[in-house]
Amino acid sequence: MMNDANVGEMLADSVGRLLSDEVTRDSMLRLEAGELDIELWQSLEGMGLVMALVPEHAGGSSMSWGDVELLLRVLGRHLVPLPLGESMIAAHALAEAGLEVPSGMVAIVEEKLTLDAGAGLSGVGLSVPWASHAEYGIAIAGSGKENYICLFRMDETAREAQETFGRIPTARVRFGNVPILAQASAPALGELGLLPRVAALRVAQIAGALAGVLELCIEYANLRVQFGKPIGKFQAIQQMIAELAAETAAAQSAAAFACQQLEARDDIRGAMVAKTRAGQAAGRGARIAHQVFGAIGVTDEHMLHYFTRRLWQWRSEAGSEHWWSERLGRHILGTDGFLLWESIAD
Repeated sequence: MMNDANVGEMLADSVGRLLSDEVTRDSMLRLEAGELDIELWQSLEGMGLVMALVPEHAGGSSMSWGDVELLLRVLGRHLVPLPLGESMIAAHALAEAGLEVPSGMVAIVEEKLTLDAGAGLSGVGLSVPWASHAEYGIAIAGSGKENYICLFRMDETAREAQETFGRIPTARVRFGNVPILAQASAPALGELGLLPRVAALRVAQIAGALAGVLELCIEYANLRVQFGKPIGKFQAIQQMIAELAAETAAAQSAAAFACQQLEARDDIRGAMVAKTRAGQAAGRGARIAHQVFGAIGVTDEHMLHYFTRRLWQWRSEAGSEHWWSERLGRHILGTDGFLLWESIAD
């Protein structure tokens, strides 16, 4: 009998093959010009990926976070030019709250909004990826002492386009009593709402992108000849690539840990540790890669800078490593000294 791990690997492999064919430098240029690949979205949605985390009784596949962790890494490895990861998280959160999952792209507002007495949403989403193109959005909104997960149409909001490192379509979103399509109490989401789940997605995407960067560096080091031999034969370059491989492995471990903690309902702890380490890996990995390539990697014709710009953007989104490490430090300082080692080694 095939186990869940094999199912997750087969799904990731299938999606990886599709994205290898469909996501190219030209598709990156179209994305950065504001054009989304609707045909690719329809293919991915048709594979049931958006509903992967949704229980079977709600029309999904009942996959666990551990099952989809490799898939989320594949999305980063191929720089998927669509809000697939965000839509998967949104579908899971809506189904978890007993709400129907809409068909179409969904953006996630990380900031907590206010649920007005007239059942409208107010507040500001400071930087919302894909807000300019998604049909729907979800957010956590407070009303009194209660928190609710709310579904709304993005075209009901006021959106102001923002420039980002990765040039992913992103906007500042203002809510002025925006109508709600559906809402439900969301006690399971905790004090930070959807932020830890988005952080886990960014960690997995960072791990995948670093794997892509590592492949590019190894290939280039074996092909680029200097002083009569491939630069990969020089000890300095070998050391750089070894460091990049170590950072890639660290990010992959962080992604696995974040998804394990989501499954264990300890999402904040997972995000604190994983986003801190993956953010460090993203910064170091991008620096090393551009040292290996020199000036070539920043030219518009080369794929490297598409990877590293995404790394810089994902590093800053859903809480930077500095933001999460500060929370982690406060958590450790507040832990009973006798339990500190147990909390670290667990």
